Amino acid sequence: MPAPSHVTESIADRKKSRELAEARQSGQVAPAVDVKTGAMINPHNPEFITKRPWYLGDDSGPSLDHQADPTRDQVVLSMQSADQLVKEERQKYKEKSKKQQMEVGMWVEAMRHGKGPYRICQITKIAKKGTVFDLKYEDGTIEKKVKFKPCRKTTG
Repeated sequence: MPAPSHVTESIADRKKSRELAEARQSGQVAPAVDVKTGAMINPHNPEFITKRPWYLGDDSGPSLDHQADPTRDQVVLSMQSADQLVKEERQKYKEKSKKQQMEVGMWVEAMRHGKGPYRICQITKIAKKGTVFDLKYEDGTIEKKVKFKPCRKTTG
């Protein structure tokens, strides 16, 4: 069994760290410096904010990078570009359905047990060269070994 990573502080160590924190707050000692950016950390920030949580690992010193918003660097789409992406995805889906090329994860409409109204379901498995499917319906039920019968469109 591996040794625990948590080390209990002695009374003297806790007293020393408390005195250091008080001295930083009063301005007698220089404030802590962020180990990643080198920026000063506000001495009035509580320890639970400046100290990295144990479950994130890499406890190399005081830092505020674990407080940063992870979504800050994400690209925001405009409505026009989002509409264009949706349009392209729908076009790809229509082309695949016309060619009857099914993929795992694709959403289709099917009748449960060959009866009743068409229901929306997702393909979970494809077998026998794309003619037999396992389907998962929206309500969570799974139907296995569903045979695919292509629609015969008549022109005329």
